[in-house]
Amino acid sequence: DTFAFDNDFASLRAEAPAGSAAAHPLLRADSVRGECRVVCFSPRHDLTLAQLDAGAIGAVVDAWARQVAALSQRWQWVQVFENKGELMGCSNPHPHCQVWALDALPNEPRKEDAHQREYLAAHGRALLLDYADLETARGERVVEGSDAWVAVVPFWAVWPFETVLLPRRPVGHLPDLSPAERADLAALLARLLARYDHLFQTSFPYSMGWHGRPPGGG
Repeated sequence: DTFAFDNDFASLRAEAPAGSAAAHPLLRADSVRGECRVVCFSPRHDLTLAQLDAGAIGAVVDAWARQVAALSQRWQWVQVFENKGELMGCSNPHPHCQVWALDALPNEPRKEDAHQREYLAAHGRALLLDYADLETARGERVVEGSDAWVAVVPFWAVWPFETVLLPRRPVGHLPDLSPAERADLAALLARLLARYDHLFQTSFPYSMGWHGRPPGGG
């Protein structure tokens, strides 16, 4: 079954000593503590997410949610991500993803959190929900859609084949998804990832990451 375990070669460790160095205002470094977990999708070493059926992907989504829920109790930020394939720097051929938890909010999530708070304060609505509605209405960049999710090529895309998956209702993070929304996400992922493989006639290498509300955030 889907299996999660501690990374033996973790980039972050809970017991890392606290400290900082600031030899100059422009030269500053601070220590970061955390945990690194690995989630193997399937006992089959040859099956990527794109090759699993929706039920098996649903087990992966549940594993993501469990990891985020548990690690959010101890850490400021929890990042679920997958670097698929050797071309994306993956050193282990067994299909898997990683979950990193740390005691600091990284730059990109920090900016996303700030901008979404500003938009909510100014408009009284969630930025990403308005954006999902806008793209759905226009239909120009929609790749896949379902009752609970929409996958679009974002207006701000910087990668040649970039997509973003957005829920159609306010959801803080993966643990907050209902069973129906998790099943819907799994089915959409199955279709979307298969499209990448079919488009390039190969097991398409990619980077995928989930950005949710920071623990304790709004």
